[in-house]
Amino acid sequence: MRPFTVSMNLDNINFNGNHIVRRYEDIKSIFKSTDISLEDKNPVIYEVFESPVPEKQGHLIFLVTILYPGKVNEEFFMTKGHYHTVENTAEVYLGIKGKGLILCQTKSGDFEVAEISENRVVYIPPFWAHRAVNIFDEPLIFFGIYPAHAGHDYETIAQSGFVKRVFSKNGRVVIE
Repeated sequence: MRPFTVSMNLDNINFNGNHIVRRYEDIKSIFKSTDISLEDKNPVIYEVFESPVPEKQGHLIFLVTILYPGKVNEEFFMTKGHYHTVENTAEVYLGIKGKGLILCQTKSGDFEVAEISENRVVYIPPFWAHRAVNIFDEPLIFFGIYPAHAGHDYETIAQSGFVKRVFSKNGRVVIE
């Protein structure tokens, strides 16, 4: 592999790597309840643009995630969330635009919430699952970087979920 550059133009992101699009129908099971009004619309909840880097030790994958604003009933739009398959690997997020929360938890039950917004860096240590939640009325956009061999364990979260959720109640952000 040779050194390369990519454009960070947020109006037209193209890292020439994976482009993952998660629509409501794809991830509706992660929400506490379903929303019949979203069934027909099937909006895009979030997109991930990954760099074209091999998933091998020694490399770093970088990405941009766009998590759109919205709610499923009272619950804010969020990403699926995951642990890393190689559990002792970390991840870093840099907020570019918008406001959100990064929910973090361990398999032993520890839970933390980190705020993410423009120019704010969130460090997610090894062994912590993480999920982004958009709590604002514009897209939450962040840059991420992690070891390329880390992998993604979505199954553990699909089975056990996150211990807390984020809702909009009476105009306030509520974590319960």
